[in-house]
Amino acid sequence: MLSRRHFIKLAGVAVSAAAAAPLSENLAVRAAALQTAGLPPASSEEAIDADPLAILSTPPTPLGRVTMFGVDVFNQPRRNAELVRTARRDEVLVLRGQIKGDALRPHNNVWYETAEGFVYSSIVQPVNDQKNVPAPELAKQTFWGDITVPFADTRWTPDPAGRASSRLYFGSVYRVINSSVDAAGDWWYQLREGVAHSPGPWVRAEHLRRFDPIADLSPIAPGVADKRLEINIAQQTLTAIENGKSILFTRVSTGFGKNFTPRGNYTVFRKAVGQRMIGGEGNDRYDLPGVPFPTYFTYRGIAFHGTYWHNDYGVVRSHGCINVPSDIARWIWRWTTPVAPLEAADIRFKPGNGTPVKVI
Repeated sequence: MLSRRHFIKLAGVAVSAAAAAPLSENLAVRAAALQTAGLPPASSEEAIDADPLAILSTPPTPLGRVTMFGVDVFNQPRRNAELVRTARRDEVLVLRGQIKGDALRPHNNVWYETAEGFVYSSIVQPVNDQKNVPAPELAKQTFWGDITVPFADTRWTPDPAGRASSRLYFGSVYRVINSSVDAAGDWWYQLREGVAHSPGPWVRAEHLRRFDPIADLSPIAPGVADKRLEINIAQQTLTAIENGKSILFTRVSTGFGKNFTPRGNYTVFRKAVGQRMIGGEGNDRYDLPGVPFPTYFTYRGIAFHGTYWHNDYGVVRSHGCINVPSDIARWIWRWTTPVAPLEAADIRFKPGNGTPVKVI
């Protein structure tokens, strides 16, 4: 089981790397991230700022997927540098380093180094390309898992030549309900919750990792009564507090414009492991399968949840929910109360008994 102390170090990586925090923010957390990455911690803010092109740390993952229509590759991490080319949506880039450069948006000055040049981190999702050993014997018992490759294209039959269904992205979460082997001897999983309300499409089994019910999904500190979560809208941050002490701090993205995140005091009352979220209208419409670990705290449908469609934490941009990196969403789901039973895909609890949430 992941200890809380070790997770705080991982959360530091999410703050300074996956969440692409500005370099001027939270030196202690960033130093923990450098230590976790195997690099010496910075001794002072001045040491970090001394060289504007210094490599700060290894990237959060070895690969990055372009999340929007395209991201420009420059020969330096600057807006007026020479344009090398434009990498298109879903292109997977090899990440060599993470450095600071021009802040194309005020909240973020982190760029990723690639073999060809530099890309702005807000538009690149850190990903892995991990293949998994299939567990077909467990599929009919059903289990939850996440996608561990940059993206996986599903089919309506367990056949690589079958009719195409949806594209699933790294970190998204689904329930597996069945398995089948194709003519080439490759195993496929059939998915349901997270993408469909009934038996849905099939994905290659090697592209989905089965969650270990104990190591990945068991409650964290279930015996601690004094827990609360605080979201600061102005600073776009989330703090988890236990027995009066902050044990996790990360940047977030809250609601934008008319879809603002409402300030006030709430409690957790609903949880899901993986969920398909559909909403909006016209150009604002969205359809997001496998949203990781929603933890709801308002009846308007506002939740903490993982995010695979951007890496742009620290600025308002959601439809009201609290966007966080997927690993942090899973931690929140495990740490908050009430505890959600794994057999329940989406469960509501008695109001008022869950972990307090304060939005200021």
